[in-house]
Amino acid sequence: MALTFDDGPTRYTAALLGTLERTHAVATFLLIGPHALHYRADALREYRDGDAIGDHTVSHPHLPLLSTARIGYQIKAAARQIASVTGSRPVLFRPPFGAWNPRVREAAGDAGMAVVMWNVSPRDWKHHKPAFIERAVLARVRPGAIVVLHDRYATTPPAVPSLISVLRARGYHLVTVPELFATTGGLHTGVVYHHGPRP
Repeated sequence: MALTFDDGPTRYTAALLGTLERTHAVATFLLIGPHALHYRADALREYRDGDAIGDHTVSHPHLPLLSTARIGYQIKAAARQIASVTGSRPVLFRPPFGAWNPRVREAAGDAGMAVVMWNVSPRDWKHHKPAFIERAVLARVRPGAIVVLHDRYATTPPAVPSLISVLRARGYHLVTVPELFATTGGLHTGVVYHHGPRP
C-alpha cells in the first residue's frame, strides 16, 4: 500500500519527513511547483530519502474548468519547477481536488505522466484530529490501497507515526506509488490509477 501526501512542501513537511526517516518508511509526495521552490530543502530531502515525487500543478486550480492550454501550463510548469529543485522530472501527476476529465488525462500523458488518484481518503482537509485521521484510514485500507493525505495541515503529520505502526502490525508494506506497480509492468503515461494491484 502507498501513503501519498498532497499540496506540499509546507512548514509541516519537515516533521513528517522526520517520522518517515525514523521509521524507515517511504511515501509519495505530490508537490505544488512554487511550494517546491519555496521549501527547496524539504523537496530535495524527499527525493534523497527515496520518496516518490509527483506533480500537483502550479496553483491548485480546478483543471476541468480551464482551457486545454492552461491545463498543459499548470502541469508542465510545475514539473519544471520541481525538476529545478530535485534534478528529476516527475512522472506522476495528481489533479487538484481529484478533478479530471479526458483533456486533463491527455495533458498529463503529453507531459509524460501517469495520473495517480486514490481509493482511501480520511478527508484530513475536513477532519483535523490525528486520531480520527488514523481511524479513518485503518477502517478503509486494503491491499493495494493508495491513501491520500495532505502535509499542508498541522494535524496530519501527528497521525502518521501510529498509522505506520498499526499498518505494519497488520502486515502491510509501505511503498511508493511506482513501487506499488513494479511487479505488474509499471505505470503508463496518460493512464488513470485509483489503486494498486490487488492480490
